[in-house]
Amino acid sequence: MTQALAGYNEHGLFLATDSRATRFDAGGQAHFFNVPKLFPLGRNCAILSGGAGVSVPLSVALQREIARRRGLTDLEEIAEFATSFFSRGYEIHLQKNGPEPPGFRHLYFILAGYAPEKPRPGCQLLLLGSEENELPLRPAPVSNLVVMPRNLGMEMRLSKALSAGLTLEQLLALSQEFLEKQARLKEEVGPPYYYATITSEGYRAITI
Repeated sequence: MTQALAGYNEHGLFLATDSRATRFDAGGQAHFFNVPKLFPLGRNCAILSGGAGVSVPLSVALQREIARRRGLTDLEEIAEFATSFFSRGYEIHLQKNGPEPPGFRHLYFILAGYAPEKPRPGCQLLLLGSEENELPLRPAPVSNLVVMPRNLGMEMRLSKALSAGLTLEQLLALSQEFLEKQARLKEEVGPPYYYATITSEGYRAITI
């Protein structure tokens, strides 16, 4: 299970995630390993994947395809393309491998981007997802904050922090504290953690 956070205010966008993933052996035993789940999509956009393990290779494939299509830079255009791209890729995966194990039959993608031509702060968040192997993937409305899986306490805390105008560094510090707490509570959440910001200066990976 991925624990992901993303949000924005007048300072720009922040993204944070753990890196633990789960695979099952022939006997159904869970084994944990680590994979990156946060990827830049050009200069001003990024994607954060979660849920079923196939979300990671699908994100990598999208990253390569967008790099090949150099004119695809607007987040809304990327989201439209990604919805079709991911739906087809997930369909092929299910046809080849069958349904995911119970409890792992969902996946989601958080798309984040900055567009200087849009009203300030010029930031956008979009969420694509599938529950119970549903196809095609569906966009879900979000505001300026996403916490997946949902955690109402952290959502309230981050919402207040965003409204108060905390800097991206402060928001990432809150995210780090939350990720480390979740790792102590849940074996399926764990380090290393990945952080990034997107501002008018572009995507930037952050080390904390």
